[in-house]
Amino acid sequence: MPKSTIPFVQCAKNFRDGTIDLRNYGQFNTAMHAHEQVQVLSPTNGTLFIYTEKASFCVPSTFFVYIPAHVPHKLISRSQQLSLKTIFLDMNNMHEEVKVYPSNELLNHFLIFGQRHWTLKDHDTLTIATLEALKAMLPILLAKPILLQITPAKSELMIRVSTYILQHLDNKLSIAEISAKFFLSERTLFRQFKEEMQITIFQFIKQHRLLKALQLLENKDMHIAEIVYQIGYESVPNFSNLFKEYFGLSPQQYRARL
Repeated sequence: MPKSTIPFVQCAKNFRDGTIDLRNYGQFNTAMHAHEQVQVLSPTNGTLFIYTEKASFCVPSTFFVYIPAHVPHKLISRSQQLSLKTIFLDMNNMHEEVKVYPSNELLNHFLIFGQRHWTLKDHDTLTIATLEALKAMLPILLAKPILLQITPAKSELMIRVSTYILQHLDNKLSIAEISAKFFLSERTLFRQFKEEMQITIFQFIKQHRLLKALQLLENKDMHIAEIVYQIGYESVPNFSNLFKEYFGLSPQQYRARL
């Protein structure tokens, strides 16, 4: 787990079914913890990072993340203005793992409606009916997760390799250069990296460049071209196409939502 000196937030373990929590956090950090209920979270004005015992996840602004009940996880925000909307639900897990989903207007409107009109009293028929409708619709609303998940390195070699990559994302990284740096053949590096990290070394580089781009986009004084060069790309159109492939919108459209 990454260490952090940003402000620590203590998380409660259990909430009433249908509780919606909306708070401005800015930068914050939690301990590893788990909840009795399913959580659905959506950050705005920044990027939320989630770490489990098996992987790490990035949740871009206005996207949603599903966290199953009883799954230990840690939240980190490095964004100065981040706000977080969370709903806690008494329901069976849809999945056994954390999953991240694109923005969903209908789900967002459901949460706005619940925040305004739910009372969470035992005999409030409006709350009961709409909350049960939300639970029934959730598998449809959250149907297509985005593929941006990083498995942490475990062996000393892969920790050194992944650290080197992260420190040189602004360079033209090649497997030939990396393998020579660590005295490995290209074939051995490619095989060992994929076996341990569960993605290829090229996918790892691509995903971490996208993660870095999300953070840089929060600085609205930076031009898109500056960001592209800082993450090791030379073509703005190629980067924009890749960004849209992963997140469903262009870098300009994403920045407009911040």
